[in-house]
Parts: sequence; C-alpha cells; structure tokens
Amino acid sequence: MIEKEVALVDERLREVVETAGPEIKEVGDYIFNGTGKRIRPALFLIAAYRRDSDLLPLLDAAVALELMHTASLLHDDVIDQASIRRGKEAVHIRWSNKISVLSGDYLLSRAFKMLVGYEDWRLMNIVVNIVENMAEGEVEQAFADIASPDLEERYFKWIGKKSASFFAGCCRAGSLLGGDKPSEQMLWSEFGYNLGIAFQLIDDLLDYTGEDGVTGKPLYGDLSNKVITLPLIRTVKLNLEEGNINQLLEDDEATGSQIGDAAQVILEGDGPAYTYRKAEEHAKQAAAIINKLQPLNRDKSEVLEQLTHNLLLRKK
Repeated sequence: MIEKEVALVDERLREVVETAGPEIKEVGDYIFNGTGKRIRPALFLIAAYRRDSDLLPLLDAAVALELMHTASLLHDDVIDQASIRRGKEAVHIRWSNKISVLSGDYLLSRAFKMLVGYEDWRLMNIVVNIVENMAEGEVEQAFADIASPDLEERYFKWIGKKSASFFAGCCRAGSLLGGDKPSEQMLWSEFGYNLGIAFQLIDDLLDYTGEDGVTGKPLYGDLSNKVITLPLIRTVKLNLEEGNINQLLEDDEATGSQIGDAAQVILEGDGPAYTYRKAEEHAKQAAAIINKLQPLNRDKSEVLEQLTHNLLLRKK
C-alpha cells in the first residue's frame, strides 16, 4: 500500500546527508547504508493514507520522523555503550562518542527543519512531545534500581515514553495530516501506543532469545550493558537465583561467563514467557482499536491487522 513511499523515504534519507558537509556525509552514508525497519515513517504514512490521495507532499514528515529515530539511536548507543547497531559497529565505536552525539544532533536539527516547512503548530506540538517523552524516559531508566519494589510499573512508564510515545506520535501525525478529526487522531494515537509497547517488549525479549545474525545486535547485549528490561525484572521479582544477576549488575566489568550464567537463569525462568504474554496483551489492545476507527478501506484495515500480528512474530 505504501511501498513506493517507503522506498522514497530511503532515498530522501540519503539525500539529506548528501547535502551536508563531507564529515557528516561520511557518517550518514554509514548509518543509512543498513537495514533499518522504517516502521515509524511507515506508521505515519499508513495513518495518512487515503485511497485517492497523494502521499508525496507528506514525504518530508515521514523522513523527519526517521531522522529523529536515528538521532535517538546514535544517542542511545553512547548512553548504553552498545557496540553493534544493525549488524555493524555502532557509530561511537567506529568514530567516537563525540561524533555519535553530534551526528545525532545534526539529524535532529534537519528533522525539525523539514517539519517546520509544514507551518503547522499542531504537527510541531506532536513532534516536540515525542522528543520530550523520549528524554524523560531515558532519564527515568538511568535512575532505575533493580531493587525497587515497583520496578515493573516504572519500566512500563519509561518504555511508554521512550518507545510507545514515538509510535503514538507517528500515528497521530499521520492522522492529523491525513485530515482526521481530533477524536480519530486520538484513536490512532492509542493504537500506536499499544503497538509501541508490544514492539519494545519483543525487542527486549529478542535480546535473550534472538539470533546474532538476524537481530543485528549481539545476544545478551542489554544484559551486558546492564540495561534493565522486563525479562530481567521478572526474574529478580520471582527471586530465582538472583545472586548471579546481582553480582553481574554490581561488577563494573562483568566477564562473559558471568553474563552467560545470568542469561541462563533468566532463560530458565518465567521472564521470557511473561514478557511475550505482555506483548500479546498490548498487541491485542492495538488490534481492538482498529475496529473503533472510522470505517477504513479494506486494504488499510488488512495492513494494520497484519502489522499487529507480525509484530509478535518478528525475529529482528
């Protein structure tokens, strides 16, 4: 349904860095020569899609949303000290932390420049809320303590801000520029939010159950970088041999053996299955919202239903 437009998003992303200086072009060519999912601009375009309408005037907004996402990844990799992104060295490993952060800042500025071109304060409000929520979520996660009794509740709050609010904003922005009423925009936002929660839960699950060559990230990467996610939270909550895990989280430089032992405890416990059940719950909530939207053409309904279903099956 939006295959042509998503392909154009890829082209425009490369054009953005082509017009920059040689240093940013070098980094940009490296970043955008990968296998990004482009799910955020796709959600935007699906929400904006009308059978007889032309989506090309909205392409800049779709590109801007992907630029924002890429900027957040450049920053996140520095914060988490992740070494691999999309199957190759993260930018901060290939160059430096400074280059990664500044490149992210540049992409974010280009995104806002493209969005300002629409001269729509409603759109800018949605986008600013996305960035604000992502920053808040990152800070909340940075302050997370594995010993907190309400850690699971806090986890859902920070992934709601970091991941789900971005999905929600993409859907709402597409609905807005597609001409929907505020009530319809709200439903699209709720759909995107629940889809985003499910997406992040599966992402966190794949850190333990995925395959290196498929996910584009090393197995147990979150665990190695002491990133607290639901499989880990659930394991500690049930007090399943948490000694191995606590030792890992306390050590400044954990060994591969420690990481492997802790991962095995998590895999043998309820954490992975529990995380998947929670993802299913939110995917079902997203699917239920599809039926509340104003009558959609069959193509659009089928795309949304397929997207929601396939999210639970993804391997990367």
